[in-house]
Formats: sequence, C-alpha cells, structure tokens
Amino acid sequence: VEDFYFAGRTVVVDHGRGLLTLYAHLSRIDVAPGQRLAGGERLGLSGASGRATGPHLHWGVMLGGGSVDPELFLAPRR
Repeated sequence: VEDFYFAGRTVVVDHGRGLLTLYAHLSRIDVAPGQRLAGGERLGLSGASGRATGPHLHWGVMLGGGSVDPELFLAPRR
C-alpha cells in the first residue's frame, strides 16, 4: 500500500507462491499494509491518482518476479 508518483495510490496483494496482483490509480485505499484480505473484499476505489489522464483501474499481475498478461487469470468469456 503506497502512493507512487506515476501509479498513484496503489495496493499490491501477495497471494503467495510468487503471485502478486497490483491495483493502481486508486482514488481511495481501504486496506492497510500487511492486512489479510478475504475474497471479494474492497481494496479501494478506482480513480485517477498519480499520472493518469482519466479515472480507471490499472490492474497488473506478476508471477515469479515478472509481469504476465492479467487476462490469463480471468474466466473465459462465453
């Protein structure tokens, strides 16, 4: 949980086994560093903090120290 120059208000969730998810440009953060989270718990609100040109959620996934395509972690569309 931190406020970065480019990414703005950011939460990184450590899921274990080298899997991290990142949520950036939040307008508000609703969790504290080190807090354990339950599935579906709100992390914060999307926004335009940092160097964003408009409100949105920047979602990223890192696995084993490298960035991967977050779409690989979404359920297939029907």
